Amino acid sequence: MLAIASGMAAVAGAIWIASGSRTGPDIAIEGHSISREEYLDCMKSVEYDTKIQIQQEHGTAYSEDFWLQEYNGRAGYEILAENTVERLKYIHAVYDIAWENDDVEDASYAALRRRWENENSRRNEKDDNGEVIYGLKEYTFELYLQYEMSILKETYCNDGTREGMDLTDEEMHAHYDSREWTFKENEERADFDTAKVAVERELREQKYDDMVERWARDSKVDGSMEAVFQFTLKNIQ
Repeated sequence: MLAIASGMAAVAGAIWIASGSRTGPDIAIEGHSISREEYLDCMKSVEYDTKIQIQQEHGTAYSEDFWLQEYNGRAGYEILAENTVERLKYIHAVYDIAWENDDVEDASYAALRRRWENENSRRNEKDDNGEVIYGLKEYTFELYLQYEMSILKETYCNDGTREGMDLTDEEMHAHYDSREWTFKENEERADFDTAKVAVERELREQKYDDMVERWARDSKVDGSMEAVFQFTLKNIQ
């Protein structure tokens, strides 16, 4: 189990806690309030990709008023806000699924930050003691989030008893037949028995990704998007 004990009730553990929500974007995703800090962390993580998206779709160069310009009737900061909310919906879907399957005891944003800080403290302590550190010496918050989400995905996909993970022979063969499977060494085509482990892993990962996308797509967002737009504009400048 990934999560450290939080001392909170289990039901409350599913909620992404908002601190200082009065100065935040004033939205909730599936009833989980989004704090100022949580929103800004997510906004920063999608800012670069959003900039590239706008530049590629509209052929515009970056300038001082880039986020104020309109692109097909939408201001740049509005596109950034929409992408931020979509990313938050996806993150919530991952952690809600993990919480329902007891893979995390506390799915809140606050608990996630505590796990990140504890992991960095553990790595710093090992470094101070001259011990071997595998991977990064220290995680940024975004890198830790990606790391933890990848573990949650792996944990789910490795359990054949979970929803969508009990694959039939028909599904396996259909996925195998959907493309060619080859040995990396000599590009020789692999038969079904040889490729079976890789086929199973890829199919489970695809089904997990589809499930998360459905959860995210169906997530209810409460609050005013206009308020989110203005909050984004205020914090992007």
